[in-house]
Amino acid sequence: MSETKASRLQQLSEIVSVPAFTVITRNDKFDPAGYTSCQCMVRSSSAAEDQADFSHAGQSLTLGPVSPGKVAGCIEQLWRDDTVDEIIIQQYVDASHWGVAFCFSEESILIEYSAIFEGVTSGQVSPFTALLPAELERYRKLHQGLLMIYRHFGPCDVEFVNLDDPRFVQVRPITRDIAFDASYVKLKMGLQEHETECWHENDVCRMLSERDEYSEMLPGLYLDAVSKVYSEHFRRKLVIPDPAFIRISDQFFMAGPLEEQLIPGAWGTIRLAFKLPALLATIRERMLKDCSLNELMHNSVLLSLAYDLNGKQDVFNDREAIRVELEQRMTKGRISPDFRYDTVLSDTIHLDKKTCCWITLEHRDSQGIVVVPGDFDAGPYFILENRQQAIPPGVIVVTRQLYPEIGRSVKNIRGIICEHGALSAHVAILAREYQVPLKIQTSIDEYRP
Repeated sequence: MSETKASRLQQLSEIVSVPAFTVITRNDKFDPAGYTSCQCMVRSSSAAEDQADFSHAGQSLTLGPVSPGKVAGCIEQLWRDDTVDEIIIQQYVDASHWGVAFCFSEESILIEYSAIFEGVTSGQVSPFTALLPAELERYRKLHQGLLMIYRHFGPCDVEFVNLDDPRFVQVRPITRDIAFDASYVKLKMGLQEHETECWHENDVCRMLSERDEYSEMLPGLYLDAVSKVYSEHFRRKLVIPDPAFIRISDQFFMAGPLEEQLIPGAWGTIRLAFKLPALLATIRERMLKDCSLNELMHNSVLLSLAYDLNGKQDVFNDREAIRVELEQRMTKGRISPDFRYDTVLSDTIHLDKKTCCWITLEHRDSQGIVVVPGDFDAGPYFILENRQQAIPPGVIVVTRQLYPEIGRSVKNIRGIICEHGALSAHVAILAREYQVPLKIQTSIDEYRP
């Protein structure tokens, strides 16, 4: 009998930490009594997906996160698909990172992750990457869990949440060979992780990266706001270095001398803790639409400090609502990279640690990451502006993201060119299985009218 998503999840739960789940069949009666306190993911499970030959990755419906009261309706919706054999009801974990690991061997595990929920699997982002094993403490627990999974399942791809306290939510076989440049990944790790003395990748940098179309206004708004917040609440005048941020391809880094000044210290933290209830009440009293851009960013900085202090979900939600409002009201404009790389960087980056500037960043000339090779110049091109658009057969799809909906047409198209996207996105897995040419993390401007 073929293994299913549900049966593999049961095995997974016996060896690593898995969010609580229940599996029901068509013969089972759903009892809502056990689902009264937490949000859930409701996933379909079928013998037709995630098999050793073909995965049909992302094509079976998953709903969530949903409140407990909506679980029964989601179950009813999934049962309308005759191919669904079982349904998994799983606790939703609010996480700082969501990612996928390709476990090729004990000596080679590629991970891709993002701070956006399902950002990697849904092809929304150009993700952060790492190659394990690595001498980096932040990946130690994740690496331990992935090794146990590999020793049980063999070569597999694993969906996980969080890096420091990982939970594992799904495992499937690797169905096709996956080509990637290990030197490129290691160098990208170096940009992300190693040069922390001078440049830091933090929440503000992720906000810049993930709201790239609006990045031009964000640094100025942020620096004005953070200077005001630290003057008002910590009696500290910040010295803003120039540059305060640097952009390397799709990623942003904050100057270390600035981030060092943003550590509140013990007394500053205590003072803020006393002020916090009144500050939060004041922020929540104002309607977002009545706040200026500067006020919105000022409140976003305060809420970030509050969330670091108390870790409460409602504070996090308030901050994210402000960021959405900022995005809707800012004028579009991207920050040009200080250094741009395409597919492969040379294996040496020289950094002037006194001035906090990259002084050499050599790269070899290559466009994007080719996941499946093919003729990307043949056309005809179809610009996918809306994920709900019908895709005609016989075209090369040009898209900003690897929307899961593209998977429904993947057998009938000639190729995909994507501005963002990940090696482990569901559509990338399907493209490899059907040998549809795919290029990701590349400019699509030349294909637009």
